[in-house]
Amino acid sequence: MNRTVEQPSRGVSLLLRQTYEHHTLGLLTALRRRWLLIGAIIAAAAAVSAGVSLLLSDKYTAEALVQVELGRPGPQPSAQAGTATLEGSVIVESEARVLRSAFIAQRVAQDLGLERDAAFAPRPSMLSRLWSYWVSRREVIETGTSAERIARELSRNLKVTNDARAYLISVAYTSGDPDRSARIANAFVDAYMRNRLEIGVASAERTSAWLQEQVTATRASLDEAEAAIERFRQRTGTVEGSAGAPNLAQQELRDATTRLGTAVQNRLAAEARLARARDAFAAGSVPSAQDLAGAPVIQRLLEAVETANRDLQTVSATGPRHPGYLTAKASLEGVQERLRREIEQAIGNLEGDRRTALQEEALLAAQVETLKKSVIEAMGHETQLQGLQAGAAAIRERLKLLNDSFAQAVALAGMRSSTTQAIMPAQPDTVPSGPNRAFIVGLSVLAASGAGLCAAIMLERHSTGFRSPGDLVEDTGTRCLGMLPKIHRRSTAGERRMFDEAIGLVGASLGWSRTSPTPQILLVASAVPGEGKSLLCGALANALTERGLRVLLIDGNADADPPDDRPDLGSVVLGDVSMFLSACPAAGQTVLRGRVAGSRCDLYATPAFARFIDLAREAFDLVLIEAPPVLLFQEAVTLAHHADATLLAARWKRTPREVVLTALQRLQDQTVRVRGIVLTEVDLKDHRRDRIIDQCTLYGRYRQLFETRAAVSPLQRETCPRLDAKAS
Repeated sequence: MNRTVEQPSRGVSLLLRQTYEHHTLGLLTALRRRWLLIGAIIAAAAAVSAGVSLLLSDKYTAEALVQVELGRPGPQPSAQAGTATLEGSVIVESEARVLRSAFIAQRVAQDLGLERDAAFAPRPSMLSRLWSYWVSRREVIETGTSAERIARELSRNLKVTNDARAYLISVAYTSGDPDRSARIANAFVDAYMRNRLEIGVASAERTSAWLQEQVTATRASLDEAEAAIERFRQRTGTVEGSAGAPNLAQQELRDATTRLGTAVQNRLAAEARLARARDAFAAGSVPSAQDLAGAPVIQRLLEAVETANRDLQTVSATGPRHPGYLTAKASLEGVQERLRREIEQAIGNLEGDRRTALQEEALLAAQVETLKKSVIEAMGHETQLQGLQAGAAAIRERLKLLNDSFAQAVALAGMRSSTTQAIMPAQPDTVPSGPNRAFIVGLSVLAASGAGLCAAIMLERHSTGFRSPGDLVEDTGTRCLGMLPKIHRRSTAGERRMFDEAIGLVGASLGWSRTSPTPQILLVASAVPGEGKSLLCGALANALTERGLRVLLIDGNADADPPDDRPDLGSVVLGDVSMFLSACPAAGQTVLRGRVAGSRCDLYATPAFARFIDLAREAFDLVLIEAPPVLLFQEAVTLAHHADATLLAARWKRTPREVVLTALQRLQDQTVRVRGIVLTEVDLKDHRRDRIIDQCTLYGRYRQLFETRAAVSPLQRETCPRLDAKAS
């Protein structure tokens, strides 16, 4: 068990190399195993394509060439406007589109009378025949022909091409008769030439007449627009001013707005003076001379108050009852009373000034509003006048353009911007143009090869798991201890007998064919959940129990199940182990569920658990531990160090090989040696399709033998009844 632990980087590189080699070998194996499928697909495709190519009739193509000559219009009067010139490639492409149109195809069908041609007679499809058979009251199969249907068939077999660097148009038609191909190709050219001539004459006449009508109507519209402008001027009195210069109403509005601003400032100043005077008077002081507009009476009264105060101070020493003091005091009070009345009068004057300013502001505001309405109305009239003038100018410009176009249309009525001619009519060609049978066969073989290769790879990729012990040993380098057939509650007695025999072979591979099984402590693990290790553990325990051995089964996955009556591993390990061992039956099976109160990893790594394993080794013939998944939980590695051997379970053809390789690599990194791998859940019907000779192949081949033996000696037990439902 002493092995050197490799570094993580080396382990990762080894895993990547193994994965790459696995994919490469898997691809080569798929090619080796599926070569019959590839060959069959190629042979079938080659045969089908050859048969189809032989059934296809020969096709003949006739080609005619049309040349487009771009002519230059003659000299025009200098008063006429020049016309836009199109590029030659654009003109040629336009003519080619006309040749490909459905209208030309319909004219060809009418000119050649193809409705009476047997080659264009309708051929009812199989669906149409079936429909007409079941619906007898409705005639579905058409007995006659229609121009639209024949035109669609002509367009489907017609090919019109043109080169942007040359003024040539190729008209090619393909059919089963060379004479018919040439005749139809020439008919397309003739119909195109005749249609082009008719369109040119009709277009010139229509253009001239339409332009004449437009000129007359536009001239009448211009007269009406000018009359409307004159009527509007007379009704509103609006005269156009110079661009950007304000009119009289706008100037008056500007002056009134300026005066209104001045009145607002005067009113605000009067209100401010009145407010300051009132505040000063209410506080018992005298307003400033600036607020009172320099009233001289108030200034003199202020001086008289100062004089009376000095006189009162002078006689204040004589006492309050002295006649001089009383006279001075009466004089001071009289002067103060007169000052108060004067201040009140001055404040009243300020109030009058404020009202006057308000009245002036209101008058100016009303005047501004009136002027604004006048300006807005004048601007509206001016805008309407400008709109009428703009409309008249547009009509005048349109009339000028129509006059120029009419003169140009009259001048070019007998001229054409381009001329076309058929420079080479179509001739019957006796050499078939198709189909290319060699190309069809080669393409079919190539496509069949690719399809066969993809089918082989997909079939191989679909099965990512191990299908046989040989695949398992080749990819993992680990022994395959056995293959367990898939069973369930509805399995027959023979199938259960096969399963018991497979369990016996697994036990024999482990060395249990002797009296005392070795290894004595066995760990059963899996890479991921759902690998069938619960069924494997239960079946191994039952097989040894039937031999009269004493087996201890520790279910490490029981923490995910609801509580049951099985003893708890944590309670046993941390409690009285001797009492538990003495209470166990002398023969049979004892099951412990691995539910613990704390961290289960801590319990498995404690000395108490190690002592429990040592005592269990002495008390039981076999200790079977079902570990949690290796790739999901660390407990599997911890339990593996307590076991004598480790067994890995993997589902047949379901568990990906990379997952099993990763689990093995993780166990090897932790110095855990895996004794072998058991393939579980083998579907015998699916296994029979792989054509592999192994243990389960013989089970499927001799199924009747197991059924017979099971009927002769029926089993007295059900294979792992408690763990069967859990595994399924």
